[in-house]
Amino acid sequence: MKRKKGKRIGRLLIVCFTGLLLLATLAFLVVYLLGRWGINMTLHGEQTMTLEVGSDYQEQGADAYYGSGRFSFFERTPLAVTIEGTVDTQVPGTYEIIYRAERKSRVKEVKRTVTVADTQAPVITLSENDLLYTPVGQPFVEEGCSAYDAYEGDITDRIQKDIPGDGYVYYTVTDKAGNKAEAKRKIRYDDRTAPVITLAGAGVTYVDIRDEYKEPGFTAQDDCDGDVTASVTVSTKSGATSEETLYVYEVTDGHGNTAQTTRIVIKKDLETPEIKLTGGAKVTVLMGDRFHEPGFTAIDYADGDLSEQVTVEGEIDNFKEGVYTYTYRVTDKDGNEGVATREVSVVPRPQVEEVRPEGKVIYLTFDDGPCVYTEKLLDVLAKYDVKVTFFVTNQFPNYRYLIKREAEEGHTVAIHTYTHRYNVIYASEEAYFADLNAMNDIIEEQTGKRSTILRFPGGSSNAVSRGYCKGVMTALTRDLTAAGFQYTDWNVQSGDSDGLTTADQVYNSTINQIKNHNISIVLQHDIKGFSVDAVERIIQWGLENGYTFLPLQPDSPTVHQRLNN
Repeated sequence: MKRKKGKRIGRLLIVCFTGLLLLATLAFLVVYLLGRWGINMTLHGEQTMTLEVGSDYQEQGADAYYGSGRFSFFERTPLAVTIEGTVDTQVPGTYEIIYRAERKSRVKEVKRTVTVADTQAPVITLSENDLLYTPVGQPFVEEGCSAYDAYEGDITDRIQKDIPGDGYVYYTVTDKAGNKAEAKRKIRYDDRTAPVITLAGAGVTYVDIRDEYKEPGFTAQDDCDGDVTASVTVSTKSGATSEETLYVYEVTDGHGNTAQTTRIVIKKDLETPEIKLTGGAKVTVLMGDRFHEPGFTAIDYADGDLSEQVTVEGEIDNFKEGVYTYTYRVTDKDGNEGVATREVSVVPRPQVEEVRPEGKVIYLTFDDGPCVYTEKLLDVLAKYDVKVTFFVTNQFPNYRYLIKREAEEGHTVAIHTYTHRYNVIYASEEAYFADLNAMNDIIEEQTGKRSTILRFPGGSSNAVSRGYCKGVMTALTRDLTAAGFQYTDWNVQSGDSDGLTTADQVYNSTINQIKNHNISIVLQHDIKGFSVDAVERIIQWGLENGYTFLPLQPDSPTVHQRLNN
């Protein structure tokens, strides 16, 4: 009984063990199968990859499905895969691309790591330029070099050069990623520079026709050979003209480089013409007088007398005190210029002291001529040997010659006006002086001398000038007096320009006013025939009544009326 019972227990244990083993195996299979059942994803390409900066990144993507990952006979459901992340191959760095698939509440993600790196070394390019070289014994001359990096571009400015003295130049350049490039160049030494010849003096040298040419000297310097002056040869040949000789200087250095230069030697007259001033280099002119050129001569050694070619520059204001310069110039055929200067000093006239004559005096004065009636007047004056004063104009140019007769017969020729046009004369001080000078030129032409006695058109008291230039009469009377001129108005008005029309009227008006003065300055006009007709009777009356007739002189009494401008 005991043996049978033991066998049953043994079989029971075996059955239990076997059942447990089957249960364990079934559980393993369930767990295994369930562990591979779900979302499965496969990447195309490498999960970890490296790209060269600047290259192209091609996205290869991924596949995903839902089902067993081990047994293909189970049904598999394809799933959509989303991709997140980008790769910038232009910027070095590490980039992550995330691939995601979803099914209901299940999510599957897989990452791909992409590294963008600069691993290429730059490229150094050495240029060769036949026009550039390193002179013998001189520092290295770069023919040209550049460096380019695939990522950074032009990095020429980072090139480092090493010239150790072994005949080569070593170039290195490193990009920011540490990639290094190297190159070397054999230095090309040469001497292509010609010597330099330096001439003492000018390249164009003038030698006076009376002298012999003397070499001013020269030097020659070479960059390799140094001073090569002793090797210079000098030759001559004819120039463009018979006066020119070409001196040719030539030298060659030890490497065959030749230099040449030329000096032009011209033989010509180098002496300037000599200008001699007649009357000296300093001349004095009284205010109001014209400056008359005393004369000059110009003599040149080669060209002879050049007096007619002299030009004169200069101008004076003969109513303004000062020192003025006249410049005389002449140039000979060889271009030599002779120059001389003359100083012309305009000085005030000495002030004349007035002298009052004794007794009763009549100064007959006649304005505005000469004209058709003046000759008749001169005949009357000559008959009685009476001297008067003519304040002349140029209103009647055909009678200008009578000014000469007036002076020759002892009458005083004084200035009145050239134009007798108030709007011209009184436009300014300068305008008045121009008119006065023009009339004084005519007086000088006819009499041989200029006058210092004048009468203003309209008298010094005229107000009409106010309409042309305010204050001009005040300025003129002051400046003319300072210059030594004497101006006079009148104290007896004959009336021949104030409405009287007959000789009798002029006679009566004149003698009635003379009776009131010991010294009478009578205003008449020799352009009025009836006024001229009254003169003989006035002279007769004056002589009968003890009067003396005199012409005005620089020291004669004057009459100045009140200024109105």
